[in-house]
Amino acid sequence: MVLRCVTLPAHNIHTHTVIFLHGRASTANEVSDELWESHDRRGESLQHIFPSVKWVFPEADVIHAERWRENVHQWFDIWSLDDPDEKRHTQVAGLKENTPKLIRLLQAEAARVGLRNVVLAGISQGCAAAIHALLNYPGSDTAEPNDRLGAFVGISSWMSLGGSSVQDTRSALGLDGATPSDDIYRNTPVFLSHSANDNIMPIEQGRRLRDMLTTYGMDVTWKEYEKGEHWIYAPQGVDDIVDFLKSVGLRAK
Repeated sequence: MVLRCVTLPAHNIHTHTVIFLHGRASTANEVSDELWESHDRRGESLQHIFPSVKWVFPEADVIHAERWRENVHQWFDIWSLDDPDEKRHTQVAGLKENTPKLIRLLQAEAARVGLRNVVLAGISQGCAAAIHALLNYPGSDTAEPNDRLGAFVGISSWMSLGGSSVQDTRSALGLDGATPSDDIYRNTPVFLSHSANDNIMPIEQGRRLRDMLTTYGMDVTWKEYEKGEHWIYAPQGVDDIVDFLKSVGLRAK
């Protein structure tokens, strides 16, 4: 099966693709609308700043949330947002199902514009799910030693099923298929941001994610804001994302 996606084509010649995952209990349409309502200091959205980017918003299936006894869009079930490590086993099934789907989506876009021109991004649970796609992205016979995604961008998130090593984290899912590449995740530049007044995911979890990815050998740019709650702190947070994306090769207008 493939993921349902909301796709917004590039305004100019298509050179890059950003795949952006929504959070728990949200949808592809909702997060795309919210993203365009977040502006930089000049009052412009990311879509207008990067006209050659195609934006792809995959949508999680509706699955049962065991603790809250409700059916919601979520990439995986989770028992506690305050302590994501509580009853970790509830997270495995969703991540094991969705990680291969996300990898196939990445591969499809890489076939169009090249892997280095694909940015993987997400907010909250979307970021937590996307991390596993990056860590498990397979190598290939034609891959170069410095192969990588264009970038990884995560907002207001945490590390799901994190282990002391990448191998431990991969083993938590037990995925079948091609051997994951160590070069790709290590070479991919990472941007993470979190607000101190986030009332859904404590900033300590974002710092833990930052530290864990750094331990894995990844180059992480970290931005911390006093305000912003559980979203991008505009306009400063949008400016920081723009600066980061420009630094990894995306062309602004």
